[in-house]
Amino acid sequence: MTNTKNAYLERLAVVVSKNEGNNTVVCEYGVNGLCGSCSEKTDNCAPEIFSSEQKTMVFTLKNTCNAELRQIVRVGVPAKSLLLSSFISYAVPLFFMIACAGLTFSFTSENARADVFAALGAVAGLGFGFSVSMILAKILKRTIWNPRMLGVLPVKPECKNTTKVKN
Repeated sequence: MTNTKNAYLERLAVVVSKNEGNNTVVCEYGVNGLCGSCSEKTDNCAPEIFSSEQKTMVFTLKNTCNAELRQIVRVGVPAKSLLLSSFISYAVPLFFMIACAGLTFSFTSENARADVFAALGAVAGLGFGFSVSMILAKILKRTIWNPRMLGVLPVKPECKNTTKVKN
């Protein structure tokens, strides 16, 4: 059995800027592979082929591994955060939808239109559940969902793709 206490979902990213004052770096990675220039989803791409035309994700994190500008770093998010985010996104709104539909139906069960009121209660509960999910996501955003720097690649990988992005 694998110990998943410290398991991380990992990605490679390029350090694009560094702030010495608060010891943070801004990292960027592409949607396809490291740079986003090919559909080959490998991590063997050089950071020089980044282009503003490509879809990339940019995020700030603590520089715990003393990464330098244009170095490739391993960035991870705890695996348990994926399960928790799925629970918050799906189960919380569903719970409130069922609870509000049941409460509305129980209070209006003697009414001829109890089903209509239960449906309206379900819609209201679903909306309230999504609001609760958004509040929980904002609370947890800076804790377990915050990416962490796990390491720095010792060498700079070269791109195996012969088709490069137009400059």
